[in-house]
Amino acid sequence: MKVLIISDQKDIEESFFPLYKSGYELVKACMANYKKYVKSLSDPIIVYFDICQKKEKEYWEEIKSLLKQKIVFLGIIDSQSAAIDPAAFFHAGASDYLGKNQLWEGISHKRIKNVLSAKAQIPVVVDEKKDEKTKKESPTASKKEFSAKLVPDGEWKKVKTGQEYVFYFLYTEIELNAEWKRKGGQAFLKQVKQVFYNYIRQHIEKINGRIWMWNEFGGLILFPYTKKCHDVAVTASKLIMNAPIASCEDFPFKTEMSYKLALHVGETVYKDRGNTGTIVSDAINYTFHLGQKFTKSGNFYLTEEAYDKIHPGLKELFLTEGMFENKNILRLRKFI
Repeated sequence: MKVLIISDQKDIEESFFPLYKSGYELVKACMANYKKYVKSLSDPIIVYFDICQKKEKEYWEEIKSLLKQKIVFLGIIDSQSAAIDPAAFFHAGASDYLGKNQLWEGISHKRIKNVLSAKAQIPVVVDEKKDEKTKKESPTASKKEFSAKLVPDGEWKKVKTGQEYVFYFLYTEIELNAEWKRKGGQAFLKQVKQVFYNYIRQHIEKINGRIWMWNEFGGLILFPYTKKCHDVAVTASKLIMNAPIASCEDFPFKTEMSYKLALHVGETVYKDRGNTGTIVSDAINYTFHLGQKFTKSGNFYLTEEAYDKIHPGLKELFLTEGMFENKNILRLRKFI
């Protein structure tokens, strides 16, 4: 089934990308030409209309017109959550409303299915006695978050080579300024590499981290995953915020140092450092891609999966940065 997104906002369709996996076809139309597209439809279509770039009187005219067309249901996009009374859209005949939080979370097949069920007034019947019995008999029946095992007590000495575990993956890389690249010899660049390596190691080893893959001026650090909040996001945040001070106290190069950090959580087979060339891991590949292709120097980024597991008191320090390879990404706020 097609999902038509009517919006002039750049990249708004990224919030709908989860629907691709469920077989939906996404189509985007700008405000200027969507009417011709809708009128030419021969098959029913799901429509999401963006109200954010129109005045209230104008978007209500558009909504009323769309509700008369051959569509399965109409959803409202309100990326700024600006509507004073979202219920008014439902009273008029709309079937879904996407505020900024819903757009950030992404639109799933489950949401579409629930909207269709509600629109068709299909009741959901729950056998409370059977449901209660199932809960008692299967207290661990809920879907596991990861298929791989956790490192027992998060202790490195209990990690076995060749076994698959869940880890936090932290990518880091130092930025070489233009002058260093032009005038710095191999001996100088080697010194930069070693100083940065030692600086990162002294901070991550305090919180049970281990430098695992390192190439030139950056690499990947592992932390055994536990269900408790981990200090990795706190330490990474400090590393970014304290960079100006560290440039004076920890680096001997008499210039401000800039480096980047990216955090993800996932699964991989563990092998000793230096013997990792044959490992196949989506989590490792993704973390390298995030760190090298998306993360900007002087910033700390993390995936939504990692964000969900950091200390609650830290979450308000992060802002939504967009999507990268179908994952929601957040970035540490800038502080003056």
